[in-house]
Parts: sequence; structure tokens; C-alpha cells
Amino acid sequence: MLPKIKPYSKNKKKKKKKKKKSLLAVLLYFAIVLFFIWLLIVSMLALYIRKDENKENPVSGSDSSFSNFEMETLDNHSGIPNPVTEFNMSINSTPDEKNMKSKEQQPDRDEFKPFMKDLLKDGELTFKNLDAIFANMKSPEMIPKDSIHSTFGRDVIFIYHTHNRESFLPYLKDRNKPEGAYHSKANMTLVGEMLGKALERRGVGTEVDSTDIVQELSLRGLDYNSSYQLSGEIVRTARGENKDLDIFLDLHRDSLRKDSTTIKINGENYARLLFVVGTGHEDYAKNLSFAEEVHNVLSKQYPSLSKGILKKDKSQGNGVYNQDLSPNSLIVEIGGVDNTVEELQRTVEALADVLSEYYWHGKSNLDK
Repeated sequence: MLPKIKPYSKNKKKKKKKKKKSLLAVLLYFAIVLFFIWLLIVSMLALYIRKDENKENPVSGSDSSFSNFEMETLDNHSGIPNPVTEFNMSINSTPDEKNMKSKEQQPDRDEFKPFMKDLLKDGELTFKNLDAIFANMKSPEMIPKDSIHSTFGRDVIFIYHTHNRESFLPYLKDRNKPEGAYHSKANMTLVGEMLGKALERRGVGTEVDSTDIVQELSLRGLDYNSSYQLSGEIVRTARGENKDLDIFLDLHRDSLRKDSTTIKINGENYARLLFVVGTGHEDYAKNLSFAEEVHNVLSKQYPSLSKGILKKDKSQGNGVYNQDLSPNSLIVEIGGVDNTVEELQRTVEALADVLSEYYWHGKSNLDK
């Protein structure tokens, strides 16, 4: 007699199914955990990369010898579309405020910040003795006759150059982009010397500092972002050595192209001016008042030569620019990367006219 075969228990089948489900649930749990760990790692890497980009923010499309650049926050309110500005305006402003802001004639500015390794590489000049060209450039019709005023050997205006290697493309071989316009000798210090001579001819004693700040930064192991820290040291030293200094001008040039930095006045091309006031300190109103006075007179005597006054707080850059050291302290942008010596000279003479009037006669005379 055959033994009885016991029927397969339904309970055993259910137990096996439960075990399979439990195993699948455990595997799914581990898969979810691994996915979230991976997501967390990716997010942290993305945040780290973004922080690095905020510090350096390289600009594409540069010259071969200027491969990596940082770009400062741009202020562009002159009617040229700026998606970031328009986006912020649409979020933070009421309709009335939007209309007011869109109607305002705000100046535009564009400034590149190159890496130190690129700044220390000089391109070839189109003229070997470019400094002599700057030094010998004259505009006889604009130079006044012997001034009736004199500071009698006292220097009362101090000119310096935080971004001293900012240069001009017409004098650099094989450079045609703004991010390539830098040079150790053919740069803004030559414009500062022109302005110093123009003021001296008007009887205003002027000291021009031509420190190669880029070289000094390199020697100290600092990067380009420390430029204002170093130029601040220069200003403090100058003030300590000469108590007569009253006006402090930090000269720069813009990175915008020629159509934004040039104006024709009486048939002659001039490099346009822009005044920058840092609002990141308590006494900025005094600097702003000084800028407004100079801008207003320039606008009367040389229409559209000045693009206006750009106010920048700490969220838009340095925000102070050493202007907390003196109420008569400004950044003055003279021209841009495409301007020529002749255009710069005409503007320098115009600026010297107004600055000398301000020094000799003050606000009361300028308002007439």
C-alpha cells in the first residue's frame, strides 16, 4: 500500500511569498537609501562648484593668452537689456517703481577681473615708445594760458590707479577683446600722468602714484580681489606724508566697447567719463555730493561727456573703494578699451578744467 502524500500546505506557500516580499522590501529600502546618499553627494558637489564659480566666474571667449577671467557684477541700466537687473526689478519693485527705474538714465559699466597669471603676461605693443606718445600728447586749444592760481609747490590732489594695468586695445598687437586689454607699462598710469600735468598747468599741485599694484600683489602672494586693500595702503601713506592732500582720484577705464565710451563734441571724439561712488560706508553722502558737483558742471560745459554717477554697495562689489578715507574721493572711469590717446587727452583736459574750478572756487562757483 502506497504511503499517503500529504497535500502542500497553503500556509507554507503564504510564508514563502511573505519572505520574498520582505526581501524585495529590504532591497527597495536600500536602493532608496543609496539614491538619497548619491543625491546628497551630488548636491554638495554642485554647491562647492558654485562657490568656486562665484569667486572666479571665468568668462568664455577670451584671447588665447587670457584664457581665464573673472567678471565683476555688472551695472547696466542705460537701456541695454540686462536680464538679471530686469528680473530683480520685476520681483522686488512695485509697478510705479519699475516705471521710475526704467525712465532713469543710469550709467553703464562693465569690468573684467583677470587672473593674476594672465595679468603678468605682457602682450606686444603696436608702438615701442607708447609712454612717450602719452607724455607728448597736447591739445593746445584746450590748454589755458598761465594760471592766475597756484598752490605754490603744495600737492593737493592725489591720483592713483587700483587697477593700474588696465590698457587700451588700439596699442596692443593681436588683442581685440576687452579681457585682453592689460599691460604692465601701456596702461592707465599714463592717463593719470596726463591728468596730473593738466592740473599742474592750471596751478593745482598734483601727486600721481604709478605703483604697479599687480606686481606688488604678486610679490605678496595676493590675488586681484585684494587690489583695493593695497591701493588703500597707498592712500593712507600719502595722507600721512602730506596733510595738504584734499582730493583723491582713483582712475580706471571701462571694459565696454567704443560706442559706449566715446562721444563727439564740437566735431571731436572724447572718451566718456563715469563716476563711481561706493555706498558701503557711513559717510558716502559726502563723496556722492562731490561727484554730483563735478558731474553737473561737466554736463553743462561738455554735454554727455559724463555718463553719470554709479552707486555701488557691498553686494555689488567692494562697496567702499577707499572712499571712506576722504569726503572728496572718487573712482573716475575715463574711456574704455577702444579709446585712443587723442580721445583720452581731450577728456583729461576737460576734467582738469572742472576739477581746478572746484578746487579754486568751490561749490558756490560751480553752481553758477
